[in-house]
Amino acid sequence: MARYTVLYLCPLGKQHQAWRLAAAPAEFEVVMRRSTEVSREEVLVLLREADALITERAGGVDRAMIEAGPRLKVIQRIGSLYHDIDLDAAREFHVPVCVRPIRGTIAVAENLMLQMLAVLRRAMPLQKVLHMPPEAFVSSGPRRTTEDVFAFNWSGQTRVSLIYGKTIGILGFGEIGAELARRLRPWGCRLLYAKRHPLPRFVEEELGIVHRDAEQVLRESDIVVCLLPYFQETDLWLNAERIAMMKPGAWLVEAGSGSVVDEQAVADAVRSGHLAGASFDTYEWEPIRPDNPLLMLADSDPDANIFLLPHIGSCNDSGFSSEFAEFYANVRRALNGEPLEGRVA
Repeated sequence: MARYTVLYLCPLGKQHQAWRLAAAPAEFEVVMRRSTEVSREEVLVLLREADALITERAGGVDRAMIEAGPRLKVIQRIGSLYHDIDLDAAREFHVPVCVRPIRGTIAVAENLMLQMLAVLRRAMPLQKVLHMPPEAFVSSGPRRTTEDVFAFNWSGQTRVSLIYGKTIGILGFGEIGAELARRLRPWGCRLLYAKRHPLPRFVEEELGIVHRDAEQVLRESDIVVCLLPYFQETDLWLNAERIAMMKPGAWLVEAGSGSVVDEQAVADAVRSGHLAGASFDTYEWEPIRPDNPLLMLADSDPDANIFLLPHIGSCNDSGFSSEFAEFYANVRRALNGEPLEGRVA
């Protein structure tokens, strides 16, 4: 069996790397390197022997990298953003470039829509209203509904809100942020994002986003979506001091690394009313501990606008193994001379 060398660059940790390596076809020798740790010099050396380059959230692919890979048959970007790949150089050296949106990433973006709607519409407190006796709200009790008989908003809610017209700030903007922005843009809201290196203007215009630094995002946003990854410098980054920068009555939605957010500070801010609500899908300790302050607040206060999920954001009907196997599909097509999917150059 012929063996082909695939250089795979990504910033992900060992567990994520292991899942991707396990899904590789038997005929591929996958050289996995963490892009945050590998040197440019090593990448250029590895490209000399690579039949294909897979890059996932791993930074740019420039002319020198493309020129360094005389055997390259394809550059596969895992994700939908490709502004940092030198397409002109790829065309010059006859190396096709393809993109592949990530189902798990799309699932997280859809899950974030659920999280935002849940806290803006106060889903959890209002579920509890349904278990209260009707007489607590209307003296006549329930009546059978008709065209003209109904009990609109029988519990007298005044704190439900809309995404429409809101300023939504995304902390940590990568593939998930891009997929979320695509879904939010038609909803009539203003989108801010914080990223160490701003995206090119044409990408911002395509996604309908405006760059701000992280603290500006906190101060300007009605809804803050935290997608920050975990590094030593982001450990408990969203703490009481930074939460105090948020607008009074803002909402917080968390789907980045759980250990980036001080959960006690969030619970305190919801309890005090500084935050109108919070939704989490990731936590500092997983599975969630019984003494998690957000869980304890949600259980003890029926009016607390807390919506919690058990880290299911990327779950979808494709499953891990089949999705990761698809990451290599275009490489196999390129090596077999077959038409490529998602080709952009």
